[in-house]
Amino acid sequence: MEWWQIVGTLGVGGFIGVLVTQVMTGRREAAGRTVAFKKQQPEEFYGPLLSIRSEIRARSELRLKLQNAIDSSHVEDMLRAGPGRVEAASDPHIPAVLANVQDENQTFRDVLMPRYRDMINTFREKMWLAEPETREFFPQLVEFVDVWDKILADKLPRSVAVTIGHTEQNLSDFYRHIADVHDRLRSEIK
Repeated sequence: MEWWQIVGTLGVGGFIGVLVTQVMTGRREAAGRTVAFKKQQPEEFYGPLLSIRSEIRARSELRLKLQNAIDSSHVEDMLRAGPGRVEAASDPHIPAVLANVQDENQTFRDVLMPRYRDMINTFREKMWLAEPETREFFPQLVEFVDVWDKILADKLPRSVAVTIGHTEQNLSDFYRHIADVHDRLRSEIK
């Protein structure tokens, strides 16, 4: 075998080795980028949305718990008072009932609505991290917040919300979806 044939053979083998190395490195880097993206999704998008939803649910459950306790105490005192004395038994509870309603309205306006707006901001700023099916829920969230903003600003009567079926129940599929995607992404990362 001639020397130039030996050099040619080694050159082709070296070239193939470099090519294989480059292909393998490219695949590893692409896989690394995919893992990094999947890690960002729960950290920067689904996690914050799920956290906000959990806070809203906890505050809503507390509101119901307190309202039920106030109502139960009120009803018990009226039942104990008996006929003819119901009004006198009810009167001491009225200030607490009204104060609770006012406090809950303020909490909704000053705490919960800003949290819903935070959800919209998270969508707006991190939409690129959302799965395509998640993006379909964005208009529902915007509608929910916009209608409540109009009601709270006295630009829309509350009766309109009832007429158009405007309740948080409309977001239940969204809430379930973000929890499911968050959990799926976390398990994929592990």
